[in-house]
Amino acid sequence: MYNIRMRIYIAHPTSIDYKKEIYEPLRNDDFFLEHELVLPHEEGVDIHNSREDYKSYDVVIAECSEPSIGVGIELGWFYDDKKLIYCFVKSGVNPSSAISSIAEEIINYNNKKDFVERAKSIIKKKLPRSAHTAPCKNFDTCIISN
Repeated sequence: MYNIRMRIYIAHPTSIDYKKEIYEPLRNDDFFLEHELVLPHEEGVDIHNSREDYKSYDVVIAECSEPSIGVGIELGWFYDDKKLIYCFVKSGVNPSSAISSIAEEIINYNNKKDFVERAKSIIKKKLPRSAHTAPCKNFDTCIISN
């Protein structure tokens, strides 16, 4: 039996309390321990991703409730690299119309627990039903171990 690890990038504006609202709930969920989560500001506000780094991710989960030039640039790069982009928006918020043209899906959520559950659901749908099925759109980046 194989364990499939997906590389999941979490994009978000720095104007929100991302450590409390996104990072902690994801890190505290056992399901996400099985995957490589990239939380770009986990070690601080400055990040040093190169344009090439963005090509290695399988799925992008973006918190898009607030406008952010940085998130917009990242999503443009991911879209250009044909990555799966899922935009999360707090219920009651009207997101930028621009995200609808690049997102695989726009997901409304109510709170941080709901965010985690909906993110899990997306990743589970991308995992293979058997070890012989490609786990994600860009199979080359998935990490397979036994």
